[in-house]
Formats: sequence, C-alpha cells, structure tokens
Amino acid sequence: MSKNVVFMTAMVDAPDVLDYTEWCYKTWEYWCKKNNVELFILEDELQPKKSSKTESGMKPTWQRWHVHEILEANEIEYDQVALVDVDTMVHWNCPNFFDETNNKFSAVRDIINIGWIQQSIDGYQDMFPNVNLDWTNYFNCGFVVMSKEHKDWCKSVTDFYYKNDDELRRRQHETVKKGSDQTPINYMITESQHKINLMNERFNHSHLHLRGVLQDDLLWKTGWVWHFNGFEKTQRNQIMKQVWDMIKDNYETE
Repeated sequence: MSKNVVFMTAMVDAPDVLDYTEWCYKTWEYWCKKNNVELFILEDELQPKKSSKTESGMKPTWQRWHVHEILEANEIEYDQVALVDVDTMVHWNCPNFFDETNNKFSAVRDIINIGWIQQSIDGYQDMFPNVNLDWTNYFNCGFVVMSKEHKDWCKSVTDFYYKNDDELRRRQHETVKKGSDQTPINYMITESQHKINLMNERFNHSHLHLRGVLQDDLLWKTGWVWHFNGFEKTQRNQIMKQVWDMIKDNYETE
C-alpha cells in the first residue's frame, strides 16, 4: 500500500550536520507516525567527493533530486513526497500538508532577504536566458512537495546538473555565492509545464531570527515547520536543542 513520504538527505560523513539531526528527527518521526507518512533519510552519498581537498562531489542538495529513483530502488510505494531539509523541526500539530497540494509542485515563497534572492537570480540568468524569474514568486527548496507526475522533471534536473556540474560548483563557491540548487530549481520549474502551488508560509518558517520568533512560544504560535537557516551553522545545534527542550512534552515518546 502506497504512502506519502517525507524525504531528507543527511549524509553520515558530514559532521556539521549530524549534531542537530537528532532534534529534527524527534519531531518528524512523531509527525510522520501521527499522519501515516513514511520518513526516508538518505544517509549514503550517491556521488561522494572525489577528494577531501576538493568540492568535486555532488552536494546533498542536488542529490535529493534523485528522490524518485531512490524511492523506487528501495521498493517504496508512494503517492507524494516532501523534500525537507534536516535543519527543520515540525510542530506536533502541523496540518497534513500533503492534503493541500492538489498534486502540484508545492513550496513556500522565500522573500525574507530580497537582495540575496535578486542577486542569485541575476547570477544564474545567463543559464536560463528565456526564463523571466520574478523574486516575488521565488521559493525556498528546504520544503518542497511533489508527486509522481514530477518524476521526469526531476530527471531533467539531475541531467542538467551532470551536464553543468563544474560550472554550478564554480558559481556556488567562487562567483555568485548564493546557494546551491535553489535558484536553478526555481528557474527550471518556472520554465517547465508544471504549475507551482505556493503554500502557506507557516509550512516553511525560515530565517527565524529575522522574523523575531525565536523566543518563548512565538515560534509554535506562528509556524508549523521551523527552518533554522540564515545564521551561523555552528549555532544550529544549540538553538534546535533549546527549542526541543521547551516543546518535547508535546511529542509522545515510548
């Protein structure tokens, strides 16, 4: 019997990630069980770094677009799949967002740092000369919901990456320096035949420090999926643990 799936990438050889995944998993495991959703965590890199001294491997953010192939290779029957970043936590009473997509490509607008967004759009424009990407429709890739209808499109994403991997790495690390897959994904889905369903902002409550909600109960009053991004990564484990310690009684534990 098929289920909806929450899909995450958390590579076991990435020490900057492993410390805070504990707080992410505790919330998502509870939510998935409550909503009869399967949680799938990709821990093994599909395309690891060729050398510890280079960035020549495929970033986990790009590897996740192999999601349909990965689920099928693991013989997982599924309807819809949500790609969710491991620097997120989910509210214990978060509504089932799979019920709000109409099987469309669904995401949440990212309009907190408009300057960063526009610079990133400008930095990749020449790779998509026929696409007019407006910052007001720009979405964050930390929370994206798709269906099987998007399988072929995802294949076009990974094909694009393999064709342009050196240039994409150069733009990420040397020139544009504004994210990895997010802006190219915005361009590619915009130029596709797929309709974009922009979801309630509560489903990807990002840049929490800039929103002024990292205090007391404002976090769980204002958001359903909390995205701990936009600040120094070294702070992430401490902040997410502090949040967990405040809310853990709301999650059933065995």
